[in-house]
Amino acid sequence: MADDKKPETTSEKKEEKKQDEEEENEMSEEDKQLEEELTMLVERLQEKDTSLYKPALEQLRQQIRASTSSMTSVPKPLKFLRKHYDTLKEFMKICLQGKNKRFCADVVSVLGMTMSDSRDCLKYRILGSKEDIGSWGHEYVRHLAGEIGRAWTDLEDPNTAPEKEQLLKLATEIIPYHMSHNAEAEACDLLMEMEKLDLLEAFVDESAFPRVCLYLVSCVNYVPEPEDSILLKTALSILRKFKRYPEALRLAIRLNDMDLITDIFTNCPDKHVQKQLAYMLGCQQIFLESAEELDDGEELVEIMSNSQLNTHFLSLARELDIMDPKVPEDIYKSHLENSRPTFGGTGQVDSARQNLASSFVNGLVNCGFGKDKLITEDGNKWIYKNKEQGMLSTTASLGLVLLWDVDGGLTQIDKYLYSSEDYIKAGALLACGIVNSGVRNECDPALALLSDFVLHNNMSMRLGSILGLGLAYAGSNREDVISLILPALSDPKSTMEVIGVTALSAGMIAVGSCNGEVTSTILQTLMEKGASELKDTFARFLALGVGLTFLGKQEAVDATLATLDVLPEPFKLFAHTLVEVCAYAGTGNVLKIQHLLHICSEHIEAKEKDEKERRQEGRRQEGRR
Repeated sequence: MADDKKPETTSEKKEEKKQDEEEENEMSEEDKQLEEELTMLVERLQEKDTSLYKPALEQLRQQIRASTSSMTSVPKPLKFLRKHYDTLKEFMKICLQGKNKRFCADVVSVLGMTMSDSRDCLKYRILGSKEDIGSWGHEYVRHLAGEIGRAWTDLEDPNTAPEKEQLLKLATEIIPYHMSHNAEAEACDLLMEMEKLDLLEAFVDESAFPRVCLYLVSCVNYVPEPEDSILLKTALSILRKFKRYPEALRLAIRLNDMDLITDIFTNCPDKHVQKQLAYMLGCQQIFLESAEELDDGEELVEIMSNSQLNTHFLSLARELDIMDPKVPEDIYKSHLENSRPTFGGTGQVDSARQNLASSFVNGLVNCGFGKDKLITEDGNKWIYKNKEQGMLSTTASLGLVLLWDVDGGLTQIDKYLYSSEDYIKAGALLACGIVNSGVRNECDPALALLSDFVLHNNMSMRLGSILGLGLAYAGSNREDVISLILPALSDPKSTMEVIGVTALSAGMIAVGSCNGEVTSTILQTLMEKGASELKDTFARFLALGVGLTFLGKQEAVDATLATLDVLPEPFKLFAHTLVEVCAYAGTGNVLKIQHLLHICSEHIEAKEKDEKERRQEGRRQEGRR
């Protein structure tokens, strides 16, 4: 066996020798001279004459420094010195403390980045001369930053504080270098890995902060909680430092931090920018009571209340010359099809279903313009071309046409509140809520008009008033409105449809607030319902109501998800998934997306069929026995 191995070993040695000779032959005269020079300098470090050490080390440092200033491939000095790596490390051990030891540590540190599975680059940098870190080139700084990140992660022992201080000191040398060399992303990555993002603000200047903030916000979708919030807060802090209030407010809204939103808004020194912030808050339906105490308090409150929204909308419509009301036929364009009857009251066939479709189209296409050709011109005639729920929807579509026009719109809707037809009255109640949607009014006309019908004996009236209140006060988290509609959940007269719509409205009013009263009441209602009741289509609105309350709140929903586990299948899986989707909506959480894709790949119907077949097989076997 030994004899068999000898020829193989000999052949391998010959092969290696042959490769070395080929590389040597390929080297230019200049490269050979450089290699000989570097070898000579290393040999000087092995001699007994200590006076030769310093000049040799200085020359080594100069050669390496000149080659690493712009690195596109492994520099030749590093390539030639790799075989002397162990020799230089041995010299470090025997060399006394002083400049020579520190200079040699610099050389070994730079050589260390060419050695795999080694942290010598970091180790010897700490022992080195502490000269400007950028003098060794960008690649060296990048490699060192990577080793610092890995070393920091490994230092979990609280007794390693001195080592962490050394790493932190090195990091604070690297960050300014990255910032000045258009490597802001690498600076952010290093501090993110070290969990020291609070240090970033001190190193960001006016030229770099847009890129830094953009990178931090872009990373939010790819990090777990609570790191996502830390990234947003860091970006927000940097934006405030450079007085970029609109961008900072956008991030504060994303964090859903009302104290932070108030602080940014009230401390904005520029009055024109403050008005812009007020419009941004109005768009998100966020109202700040403290705005009334500011210099232009009345104007800012008016902007945030969206009280002039309808006026501005109509001004734009006039400017664009699109004020003429449209009819459903303008959308259908049925005249292009000879075989198809026209809709919208002008066709040959007059069907309640077609008229209802035309009512929806009419409301949407004329939304906010204040006039149309079906309802506002001859409402009674058109409304009575529909049946029951169709009457309700058609009357409610008037709220879309008159959207945001609280004063003038309610006047036109008022006459329908006195109709002898309950469905029309219910539609008028819903129209009142739609008109007030997104507009804050001190008189609270929606609450005044709809509150008396929340527990009305007629279910259609309940539906109209409760959904109207949900739309009118969506996002306000008003306790008085919530406490007004929640009793409809437990009222014995309420149908499943009313209960579902009530849960939906409560969720819209308390959206993203984690309101304990809303969630506990809806969950209690869910638990009281049997499996047959939970199969009702409107039962799904109960789960949606809970989900809306936790919209975008992520981990805050965990306790509620655990509570949903007591519900029977298949409603449990539906409710659990829907509430979780709402909680993580808009976060871009990769793990949750993967989880949802996994659910999509499962075939629940097939599972139920297999389970049913297994049960039948079990019964057959019992019968045989």
